[in-house]
Amino acid sequence: MTKRKVLLVPLNWGLGHATRLVPIIRKYTDKGDEVFVGGSPEHLVLFREEYPEIRSIKIPYANIKFNDNQRQIISLIVRIPLFIIQIIREHYALKKIVRKNKIDLVISDNCYGLWHRKIKSIFVTHQLTIKLPPGIKLFEGMINNVNHWLINKFDECWIPDLKNDGGYAGDLSHGKELKNKVKYIGIQSRFTCTELQEKPGKSDSQNKVLILISGPEKQRTVFETIIKDQLKDLPDYYDCTLVRGLPLDKTVLRSGWYNHLPSKELCALINSYDKIICRSGYSTIMDLLALRKTALLVPTPGQTEQEYLADFLSSKKLFCAMSQKEFDIRIALDKLQHHIKEIHVRFRTSIVS
Repeated sequence: MTKRKVLLVPLNWGLGHATRLVPIIRKYTDKGDEVFVGGSPEHLVLFREEYPEIRSIKIPYANIKFNDNQRQIISLIVRIPLFIIQIIREHYALKKIVRKNKIDLVISDNCYGLWHRKIKSIFVTHQLTIKLPPGIKLFEGMINNVNHWLINKFDECWIPDLKNDGGYAGDLSHGKELKNKVKYIGIQSRFTCTELQEKPGKSDSQNKVLILISGPEKQRTVFETIIKDQLKDLPDYYDCTLVRGLPLDKTVLRSGWYNHLPSKELCALINSYDKIICRSGYSTIMDLLALRKTALLVPTPGQTEQEYLADFLSSKKLFCAMSQKEFDIRIALDKLQHHIKEIHVRFRTSIVS
């Protein structure tokens, strides 16, 4: 079989777009293909933790940052001209990269400019449908027409979700059909690639809490500040572990707090906790689903995708949720404990019946 050269590039929007490419990278490395990756410095750190010998290629990436208020979608709309420029930069950079490195296949996770007329180009997304807030919802059809027009530049669209029953992303991943070939490729989690595949553990204490902070700035820092302030008032008998999601940060933290953890260590950590609080980013959700874990989801304010996922998955009783504005860690832990009991009861009932 001829060895191919495969380039994979994630959108620079937190770490999630990179982590869900990890199992796809494994697919091609197992075949003996030569794999290249692009992305932000944080993404390259993450990829090299999984594959130390992986080759990286410098490619333009968007430095996406949001305001610290809740009008994130407005912030995105204001930046539309910059996104258009970014798409053009990506597209022309890819032409040079393909010519120089003889790339045979490019896989883009939400980088709209990374398609090429002469080689197979694949777009990875869970958002066939982009949801807008009520105030500007009348523009939703137009935005999604543009979204589909851009995706249709690619040969295939891979959706990390299940095809039937709305999957885990609901309307987001089950929107209008595209002209190109759509493939539902199932849950994509870096934890399915780790050698550490223990069964989900049960915490040895109801007072152990794991808090995972992720996503783009400035809201990542806003949420971290809220968490740290409220942890000061939590009774001492709570044992709280915090993962900040900052691979490049070398800040020395107190025991049990981490700037970042490699996949194997994070997998083991999640497996040892019942109570988990995190964002409702889709990649985080897929990681938890892969490990058969639930959590209390706190969507990034104004990020309609995360707000929808939190509501949708709560309605399916897979997770529970609380807004950042109303977040109170004591109430959150009580709500999570009640949710975990409900899950256990439903599970036992289904076994008995």
